[in-house]
Amino acid sequence: MGFTVPATQVAIMFGLMAVGWVAYRAKWLRTEALHGLTNLLLFLVAPAVTIQAFQRPFDAGRLRTIGIVFVIDLVAFAITIAVARVLMNRRWVPDPAKRVALQFGTVYSNAGFIGIPLTQALLGSDGVFYAVTYVAAYTVYVWTHGISMFGHAHVRRSMKLRRVLLNPGIISILIALPLYIVSVHIPTPASDVVGYLAAMNTPLSMIVVGVNLATFSLRTIFSDHLVWLGVFARNLLVPGIFIVLLGLLPIDPVAKMAILISVSTPVGAMLVIFSVRHDQNTEFATRLLCLSTLLCVVTLPLALVVAGRLWG
Repeated sequence: MGFTVPATQVAIMFGLMAVGWVAYRAKWLRTEALHGLTNLLLFLVAPAVTIQAFQRPFDAGRLRTIGIVFVIDLVAFAITIAVARVLMNRRWVPDPAKRVALQFGTVYSNAGFIGIPLTQALLGSDGVFYAVTYVAAYTVYVWTHGISMFGHAHVRRSMKLRRVLLNPGIISILIALPLYIVSVHIPTPASDVVGYLAAMNTPLSMIVVGVNLATFSLRTIFSDHLVWLGVFARNLLVPGIFIVLLGLLPIDPVAKMAILISVSTPVGAMLVIFSVRHDQNTEFATRLLCLSTLLCVVTLPLALVVAGRLWG
């Protein structure tokens, strides 16, 4: 894969982010609207993408690959957690709130809002198949390990299980997977509704990210050396590690590239959401999110190009 194709797709996505940025600055969209758009994405649009991706004839071989990819994704998160703990230790990052933000940002990428749209653009519905599997593994980790980083280790195990299972990402998979296994196709006009909702994913996701960027002054994000440490880990180190590790695995090339796209996306919005909800350092978390997202226009295509040449 050459640099031009992924770079062009990322540039298109940044153009859509710019629409969100302008809309917020021009006061066409406010914070209340942002919350509504985010809920629309989480509860309707993203599930529609998952369901549409699984609307195809059943293939036992592909189902086995999905299972293998899910296990790989779970292991990938365990590796990334270990890397984050080693790199963002107490000696290098003495401030506990910033250390949590840096570790969380290293582990949890924006695989949903950026990874799935980019996979959809570069790899089509086959790629979305595996990108959705990564998001399922993400959900398992973020509502167990991720939330415990913010002081919720005491949450009951039953509550953690409920958070893992009763969320739009997992529910949509639990709907889509049985339909795929028994080869049931949603009839029209319901299938058209799902298709139209799924088509909204890329533009709406990027507009929401752009609005988030517009709420913060970009001039203040470049001077914090700890933010740069987080960007190095999230945008360069983690993708580099998995370019090597994934290259050793004899799996479907589309699945391999879909996993890499997911692990190479910038810091996820869940960092800011959890920071706000648990009274952590929201300003630092937002700086990290902003700079990581801005620089992914270069780092993400670079990771895909390097992988394409090494795996080729």
